[in-house]
Amino acid sequence: MRVQSVLPGATATEFWDIAGYAPQKTASITMSAEDCVDAALAGLDAGELVTIPGLHDEGDWTRWEADRHEIAGKFRNAKPAPRYGIGDTNANAA
Repeated sequence: MRVQSVLPGATATEFWDIAGYAPQKTASITMSAEDCVDAALAGLDAGELVTIPGLHDEGDWTRWEADRHEIAGKFRNAKPAPRYGIGDTNANAA
């Protein structure tokens, strides 16, 4: 079994019509649904865990993932960061 996440970005579907933004479907930033599906299937065939059809430089994703893994360990704190002034008697005295 394989699992893949697809992060499609803006895709030309009937969503834009329902939302009242039909011209968005023809904007240069909106990918056709056919191209999005074809890219997703090609990504699946290539073994990608995450496919982002509109991202041209896959190195951008690799760098973002590395940065995300590096910072994730810094989320493990039992106390709020000092900038929030929670539990800091000096910050609450003002």
